[in-house]
Amino acid sequence: MTLVSAPAGFGKTMLLVSWEALGAWAGPVRHITMDAAAEQPAALLQSVLDGLHRRGSALAEEPVLFTTADLPGRPGPVTERAAGPEAMVLVVDCGDLTVTPELGDSLDRLIRGNAGRVRIVLLTRADPQLPLHRYRLADTLTEIRAADLAFTVEEAAGLMRHENLDLAPAELAELWARTDGWPAGLMFAAMHLAGKADTAQAIRGFRGDVGNVAAFLMTEVLQAQPPALRDFLLRTCIVDKLRPGLAEALTGRACDLRSLEFMSHGNAFIQRVPGTDDCYSYQSLFREFLRAQLLFERSALVPVLHRTAAGWFAQNGHQLSAVCHAITAGQWGDAARYLVEDLDFAQLLVGRERRLLKELVADLPDDLDDASAAVVRSARALTEFDVDLCAAELRKARSGLDQGLPPRTLSYELAITVLEAVSASLQTDVMSALDAVLAAEAALRAVSVGPNAVHPELKLLVAGCKGRVLLQRGDFAGAAEAFSAAIAIAEEAGLHEALADFLGMAALVEAVWGHLRRAAELATQAIALAESGAHLDEPQSAIVAQAWVSAEQGELAVARDLVHRAGDAVPTFDTRVLAACAAMVRARVLRADGDVDLARAELRAAANSYGAVSDEWLGQSLVVDEAKILVAQHLPREAIAVVEHSPGRDQVESILVLRRAATEAGEQGPALPAPAAQQGTSLETQVDSWLVQAAESIRTGDSGRSGLQVERALRLAAPEHLRRPFSEAPPPLRKLLQPTGELMRRHPWLRAPGPADHSSRTRTELVITATLSSKEHEVLEYLAELLTTEEIASTMYVSVNTVRSHVRSILRKLSASRRNEAVRRAWELGLLPSRPEV
Repeated sequence: MTLVSAPAGFGKTMLLVSWEALGAWAGPVRHITMDAAAEQPAALLQSVLDGLHRRGSALAEEPVLFTTADLPGRPGPVTERAAGPEAMVLVVDCGDLTVTPELGDSLDRLIRGNAGRVRIVLLTRADPQLPLHRYRLADTLTEIRAADLAFTVEEAAGLMRHENLDLAPAELAELWARTDGWPAGLMFAAMHLAGKADTAQAIRGFRGDVGNVAAFLMTEVLQAQPPALRDFLLRTCIVDKLRPGLAEALTGRACDLRSLEFMSHGNAFIQRVPGTDDCYSYQSLFREFLRAQLLFERSALVPVLHRTAAGWFAQNGHQLSAVCHAITAGQWGDAARYLVEDLDFAQLLVGRERRLLKELVADLPDDLDDASAAVVRSARALTEFDVDLCAAELRKARSGLDQGLPPRTLSYELAITVLEAVSASLQTDVMSALDAVLAAEAALRAVSVGPNAVHPELKLLVAGCKGRVLLQRGDFAGAAEAFSAAIAIAEEAGLHEALADFLGMAALVEAVWGHLRRAAELATQAIALAESGAHLDEPQSAIVAQAWVSAEQGELAVARDLVHRAGDAVPTFDTRVLAACAAMVRARVLRADGDVDLARAELRAAANSYGAVSDEWLGQSLVVDEAKILVAQHLPREAIAVVEHSPGRDQVESILVLRRAATEAGEQGPALPAPAAQQGTSLETQVDSWLVQAAESIRTGDSGRSGLQVERALRLAAPEHLRRPFSEAPPPLRKLLQPTGELMRRHPWLRAPGPADHSSRTRTELVITATLSSKEHEVLEYLAELLTTEEIASTMYVSVNTVRSHVRSILRKLSASRRNEAVRRAWELGLLPSRPEV
């Protein structure tokens, strides 16, 4: 026997017609169609089978085993010719009727007693009551099922082309997923898409609950089911995945795994979910149809079923599904309680289901007055970075717990404590934020041996808060440790989006610490993870880290592009910190380009936006960078005033810039920090310390000591190719770094690859640059062309006095006394194109 068993619309009859058209069978082929409209179809079939059985019994007392072959490319009906001339194929097309036990007995007797003279091809929508297991053991059965008849993606593409539809690969894949390769569904889809200009939109609008698909499923599938099975289908269609226990809860009838397995062979568009043993699902179009029919027939039952499903999922550890069904049933209180009691609220903020949960709780009523709802609303507020609303909702949550709504439990305490830490880490008071983070860490340790220890999202939130806060304080070692812990948690949990973000933040910590090579490696890992096919957003943290590294190493064009790209990235909880770091990179690039006023404005704007209220490191770094620019502009007293009026004036970096400003002003600055105070500071700070001392040595005429101090700074910076502190060094120091000098000979890494010269030979130019404005650069170029003051004024359409003012500023900044000396220094520093050959 060849059993062709599949639901309606899978092309069973078409397969048989195609096989007959091949002419592969030389013997006779007889057809019997089970038509409910015909007169006594069952009696007719029984008569034919009895006649064939009597004929077969006379030929042999024992069954003859035979082998069947396949049609090219897929299983097919019998194609091997029988030994005798009387061999025939009997095709029994059951249509939408079921083979009765009596007919099954007749078929079985015929198969076992016909001596191979008759071969049965049975077309049916449900497995017949036959001993199929015996036929399989005897190798006398070929089975062709829905999976064999379903179209592959390639076959679906061929069908669409036949219908004059040219679909893109992504559109074809979406259409195939919607139909699961169901042939009738694909044909209905082709009809739906015909003449549509927007194919992608039309595919999204192709559903199972309207039009031809719904009419087909109603008449050919649902109406053909017995009442009990029809009721079962309607009650269980509200869930995406069906298990025996859940089916019992929804239907009120006993249902075991065998029942679901039997249904899947009954071809009611239900199949086992791949990779599972007890989980089944309806075909997507059929599920849409059933849900629409349930709503039409029994709308009052729908919320009851969803509430029942929510309770079952909650009791069996499927909290997210419980939340979804509780919300659909309008049970917002239950949904919020499920989220908090199992601590799944954290998935609103980090994890695979972040976007889904955010959509689910978007309509959570504001007047729902208990701690569960307040906790969920506070988490929802954090997704919008609304820390004020978050704090207000957390106060409501604590008030609700104090009133016993709901009773205080460890889950609620932990949820509120963790959310308080996240909220505090996004605000300006870093010390308060650190206290909140430490409290959250203690709360996590308290449940580390309990059932809630399996929630990696909670640990990620706290680790991220800790790293963010410690980075702002300048505790680079602590921040690096916190982000490393977060990376390990995210990697183990398979949370790729969080992993990419934390890799980027770890890269940023290493970058500001001065470990530029390590920072570049981590940032590259983060970007590669986002581009690996995981469909992740490019992490803003990794882009800012790369920009920081590029600026420190003198690759200004790269840094400029990266920091611009970071502005378009998707914001995260680290956005406030990243904005401050990106502002420093932009200001440093602007300073190198000579736009010092714009650089200062960038830093001031960032400081106002950052809003530091304590002496933490990150906010003070914005002040220090502005003070450095003022010193470079020969405005030391303004630089001193900026630092002295800042909360972090006692930090090592602040003291160093005050010393530099005092040296510029010819005054005595504050005492240098002791070596112990510089432990743990950034590489830039350590290099700056030696450069400040070198500048003071030059001021006092101790050239020997200054050379040694610059050498110490170069040796510190060399492993990481940290070039920026030297490019921003004052003019007296830059004289020690002339291209032909001994220090440059010993440290060629200070030179960076530059553009090709006119002879197409690659040259190198100094990274070191002076802080000149754009107008000063223009005047300097005219000076190199030997134009007079009057000629420059005429060319630039400015007054002669304005040109003279620019020239005086250029001479001061380049430590030159004459114009030709200034031009020569500009050539040496790479501020002008290569010196013309004489």
